[in-house]
Parts: sequence; C-alpha cells; structure tokens
Amino acid sequence: MKPDMQPEEQEFELPGQMAFFPEMEPEDPAPYILLQKPISPPELSQMEQWKLSVLLSDVLQRFDGRLPERWLYEIMVGGGFLSYFVYADALGALTDHGAAVLMPDESGEQCCVLTETGRRNVKNLRLMVPKLFRDQVHLCALRYVTRQRALRDLQISYETDAKGCRLCLRCTDHGAEMFFLRISAPSKENAEELGERILRNPARFFGKILDLAMTNEEEPFDLTDN
Repeated sequence: MKPDMQPEEQEFELPGQMAFFPEMEPEDPAPYILLQKPISPPELSQMEQWKLSVLLSDVLQRFDGRLPERWLYEIMVGGGFLSYFVYADALGALTDHGAAVLMPDESGEQCCVLTETGRRNVKNLRLMVPKLFRDQVHLCALRYVTRQRALRDLQISYETDAKGCRLCLRCTDHGAEMFFLRISAPSKENAEELGERILRNPARFFGKILDLAMTNEEEPFDLTDN
C-alpha cells in the first residue's frame, strides 16, 4: 500500500493485454428481435397488372404462342395463382392492346393466341417478372399441358371385380388404336395411382414397352452339362 492512499483503497494491476481490455460483462446487452413467424414471400396476385399480362404471355410463348383458353384458365386460376377477376383483367389487357387474340381452333375450342406484338413484348419484358413466379407457373403449366395432351390420345378406364381392379389403357393416333393394355392392381386406389403416374409421361411409358419388345432376345440355354 502506498503512503498517499487511503486505508480502504487498493490498487490492482492486470498483466499484459488485460490491463487495456479487462473482461467485463455488459450491463445492458444489445437488444435483438425474435421473429415468431417466418416472413412469407409476396403473392403473385400482388404484382402489377401489366406484369401479370406478361406472365400470361410467357406461358403462351412456351407452348408456341397458343393454348386453349380453358387450359390457361385452369393453370392460373385452378392452380391457385390468381383469382378469376385478376386473371380476367390480365387477359383482357392482352387482348385490348393487341398482344393476344381469342379464336377457335379446328375443333371449335376457344384458344388464346399471341400476336407478333405479344411475342415481341414477352421477349423484351419477361425478365421483369421475378424468376420465382415464372418457375412456379411454368412448372404448373408444363404438368397440366402434358396431362391434357396425353388424355387426347390416351383413354383410361377401370374394371373392378371381387379380385381387385384392372387399369385399362387405350392409346390412339388420329383415331386409330395403336396400343391396348390391361394392368391388374389389388384395389382401385392402386390402379388410379398407377394411372396418374403413367399420365405424367405416357410417351416414355409406352416407348419403353415398345423398346423392350423390339430388343427382347431369347434367354440363352446352357448345354455344357448335357
């Protein structure tokens, strides 16, 4: 104790760096925010109308600029992306500005067709729509169109009896029957699940069967012990 210090005072020396940076607990720690719920991304319907019109054009452009209007409706409204009124406004903006026209196809079904103006617009503006939304809608569109096109040439029916259920597949080409196949399943639920899987890519399914038939070879016989 130094002579000039009071009896109750004491001097402490910290070795090395601790003399400059003593370890002390903060009296008031920095505040932090605890999120109770994750932040959800914005919804597609919250975008501006012109961007929604561009998105519709982008979907049409993927399918050579033409789709039945009923299909486009099922993709956007049935897929849960837009309400009917938002969809109608976006489609109406396309037709009002000459970017698309509604016209019947050979079978009389109403189709939505991009014009040259619509093709140029979607080429220049498609990147203004966030990729997140483009990917979601295009994936739904690809699945829906693939299924609908498959159903045009593929007829599916089910035959049930006491032993289970048979999935019946009839594939046609311009009205002519090309393939007929029955697959037995233990229940109708199993047969329907199998049918849904085939509808995902029926061309690949039947193609594999035909490839197997064309490349099928007789099993070799071993006569060495004869």
